[in-house]
This record gives sequence, structure tokens and C-alpha cells, in this order.
Amino acid sequence: MLFLANLSSLTTSSDSCATCAAIRCLIACAEGLEDSHIEVAATEGTIVLSGIASSDEARAQALDIAGEYAGIRIINNIVIRADRGS
Repeated sequence: MLFLANLSSLTTSSDSCATCAAIRCLIACAEGLEDSHIEVAATEGTIVLSGIASSDEARAQALDIAGEYAGIRIINNIVIRADRGS
């Protein structure tokens, strides 16, 4: 994946807001994540992903996107949608 920036730390509130916004945008535009609803937040030098993913693969993809972009610790609070097998 091609990312415009790689941040090793979130030093200011504006840095964390910008990083969260960029990750949200990348996840929203990523092929395969259309049916997922993933929120992004920054807290205490980490990125927290939460919400619902359509599959294990979608969850892993969102984590990869966040980790590759931010380059810092990612907390995974994403759950898999229960009705995915129908």
C-alpha cells in the first residue's frame, strides 16, 4: 500500500486528529472493507480501532492499514459481524 506519511509518534492533539482522520479515510476507501464499520481513535500514544468488521480478513486488513500508516501500537477492539455466513 502507498501511504503519504508514516508517523512514529503522536506528539500533539492535532497530530493524533490528523492521523485518525487519515486512517479513517484509508479504511473507508479500502477494497474489501465496504461492509465494515470501523472507528479510529488515538489515546495515550496508541491507535484504537473499534466497531464491526464483515470478516476476519476485513479486521486484519484494517489493522494492517492502521499499523502501516501510524507505525505505532494498535489496539484491536473490532468484532466480527455475527450474520456473515448467511
